[in-house]
Amino acid sequence: MTPAFFLETREPAWRRIEELVARAARGPGRLSGSELNELARQYPAMAVDVARARMLGLDASVQQRVNWLAIRAHGLLYRRRSTRRARAVKRFLLADYPRLFRRLRWHFLVALAVFGFAALGSYVTTRIRPVTARVFVPGGLDVPFSGREVTAEDVSERYRLMAKPVMASAITTNNIQVAFYAFASGILLGLGTCYVLLGNGMMLGAFFGHFANHGLSYEVWSFLTPHGALEIFAILVAGTAGLRMGLSLAVPGGRTRGASLRHGAREAVKLLLGTIPMFVVAGAIESFVTPSYLPGYVKIIIGLAVLAVTLGYLLLVGREGDGEPSQAPAPIRSAPAARVGG
Repeated sequence: MTPAFFLETREPAWRRIEELVARAARGPGRLSGSELNELARQYPAMAVDVARARMLGLDASVQQRVNWLAIRAHGLLYRRRSTRRARAVKRFLLADYPRLFRRLRWHFLVALAVFGFAALGSYVTTRIRPVTARVFVPGGLDVPFSGREVTAEDVSERYRLMAKPVMASAITTNNIQVAFYAFASGILLGLGTCYVLLGNGMMLGAFFGHFANHGLSYEVWSFLTPHGALEIFAILVAGTAGLRMGLSLAVPGGRTRGASLRHGAREAVKLLLGTIPMFVVAGAIESFVTPSYLPGYVKIIIGLAVLAVTLGYLLLVGREGDGEPSQAPAPIRSAPAARVGG
């Protein structure tokens, strides 16, 4: 290919790209969808032109022009994709996710009831019969039944000796795993989720009951509330996702069982994804606030405030669109017509 032939055949494409780039520079949304598709089709050849212009030894001004057009086209195409992704994330966080949580509020209340029943039952049992704490929390109690009692300050001191970034990462990973188990076990018609919630509720109730038996109720509340309030709430939301998936399989309604499961699983996965930021925040609090020397009541206030902000976000954000259906309802299968006669 000669330089003259190259310039003659590629000049119309360059002029068109220059036109599209100039129009896009006047403001966002200047290019239509078809024009963006045209630019996307032209871009690979434009990138090749940069190499050909150098290989053919074209004038420096031509090389600069071709290189500039390729850079601008690349910026427009990939910035556009990035903008669309950012817009989708923003919509998910500021509209879709809180609306989804509100639509599944009854599933959440069921998860809360299962967890609360287990926690209350093990708490009362431990208060009446202290030895049962070892059954509910095997090897996880910091206060022994005899000898010197280890206080909440001793536990905090142990936390202070650990590397903060390592601890935050380990705590967050562990909590996300618990949430995933609560979600994934929902495939067993929701029974697996109930089992996970029951187990965690019993451990928590027994833990509080055991410390209360040793006169350390305030200490354990001040130790667990900063991170635990949001952490437990996030596990309940993950349990809500598991129940949503399980009940979609157990009670398909007007859909086929497979279609109901697919729809329920999509909503459940979205709900589960929203718990990840909660666990990240809870892990950071557990690493930096929980083991700190702040007064106990300040730690409790921090934990309750973080939970209140989370609830406010889920219950209030995006309310103007609550009446809009998230997805068209699936068609209801009609029953076969009955035959008359034999």
